[in-house]
This record gives sequence, structure tokens and C-alpha cells, in this order.
Amino acid sequence: MRYDPRKATTSPEEFAELMALVRRADEAPRPQTDDDLWRATYAEEQRQRRVVGYQQDLFESKATTHFRRNRAAPDWDRPPVEAIEQKLERIKGDPFATFGPPRSDRPSILSADERAAIVRKAGNWLAVRQRVRLVDAPGSVDPAFGIQRFLGRAGVVWRLCGAPFADHCYVFFDPVGAERTAKIEMAELRDLEPVR
Repeated sequence: MRYDPRKATTSPEEFAELMALVRRADEAPRPQTDDDLWRATYAEEQRQRRVVGYQQDLFESKATTHFRRNRAAPDWDRPPVEAIEQKLERIKGDPFATFGPPRSDRPSILSADERAAIVRKAGNWLAVRQRVRLVDAPGSVDPAFGIQRFLGRAGVVWRLCGAPFADHCYVFFDPVGAERTAKIEMAELRDLEPVR
């Protein structure tokens, strides 16, 4: 496909970028690593573990899948949620206020040295496939969203992160209750502890 200025709705540079993406889609996929193969196998095992069976429809409609109920989520002491009135009083006149309530034991922003120390400390146990438990989380405005929903839950390290998120990793949390979809969340290393 050639660039035609009479019909084009983009600049020649943008067209060249788009065509490079189209050509890249035709390339053969890169070979899978051992971690890629493990992730595919683990996700399929977790899916199969949740499935009880399939019920065929008599009139050739789509089959119904029946799922096994998982264990309930563990009880975990969660910090109380800050009321809207309390938050508005706390941030009055502060244009740089954080959304979650401040904590003296958990600074919101870490220095480069603090982040490096966390990564060094986790270097003893941090690896893909390692079982971990989420033991802490940053505060949140709405408890229905954010990583704090998974406090106390165990899972496996799914994928490691590079710079600038070297102090984070992705965790595949074990399902609880009636969950059917995979819960893969980014978590800070300081909030995880290895499960032996």
C-alpha cells in the first residue's frame, strides 16, 4: 500500500508508522519462554479446577458450564474506610493531598534508595511461580477498587516488572467464593510476603 496524498487523512510520517505496525503483524511470533509456557499451563489448570462439568442443551443450544465454588476469602483486618466528610476536612487547603488517608508506617512515595532496598530484600525469594500472600496495601478512596480488595489472599508471582516499576510484580490470586475469572493484579513488593 502506498501513501496517496489525495486520499490520505494522516501525515506521511503517521502513515509510515501505521504501515510498520501492519508489517510487524505478519511476522512470526517470538518463541515462547519457559515462563510463558508455565503461565499458559497454570492458567488452564486453574480454569479446569473450577469447572465441574458441562450440561448439553436438548435443542442444540450452547452448553451450560457448571463451576465449583471456591473457599471463602480469608478474614483480614482491613483499615477503616475514611468517610467523605473526614477526607474533605483533612485535605482542606492542600492542593497536593493524596486520595487515600496518609499512614505514618507506609509513605506513599518512596525514594530511589528505599525502592532499591525493597528490591534487594525481595531478591532472595522473588521469582515467577513463587507463592506469595498480600499482607498490606495502600489506602483507597473506594474499597470496591484497588489492590486492597485482595488483602490476605494468596497467589503466585505471575510476571516481574522492569524499570520504572522494578518494585512491583503481577500476582495471579487464587479464586475465592464464586469467582470465575482470573485475578491478575499489580502489587508492590513491600506488600507481599513469600508463602512456603
